[in-house]
Amino acid sequence: MSIEITVLFDVVPNQMESVVDAFRDLAVATRQEEGVLRFDACLSEEHADTVVLVEEWVDQTAIDLHMKKEYTEAFLSRVDGAFRNPPHVHRLCPLGS
Repeated sequence: MSIEITVLFDVVPNQMESVVDAFRDLAVATRQEEGVLRFDACLSEEHADTVVLVEEWVDQTAIDLHMKKEYTEAFLSRVDGAFRNPPHVHRLCPLGS
């Protein structure tokens, strides 16, 4: 069974443009990784200044490798200080599992 994760980011309003650019770059690179099934950064239509990251991975090993990639580390540096709160990470589990 794959691993699905949704992460909500509460972005500092005046940093939204640079955060969106950073997410776009991260998504392009990440989608090339072996083990990624989905990696989409989206803007919330209901909540201004919120970015929602929707991920699906084949397994934990793929996630661990992703977190060690140079471009993932570069992304984290680019967005350092750009969020009002720590990201809300939701690792999803289907009902009945």
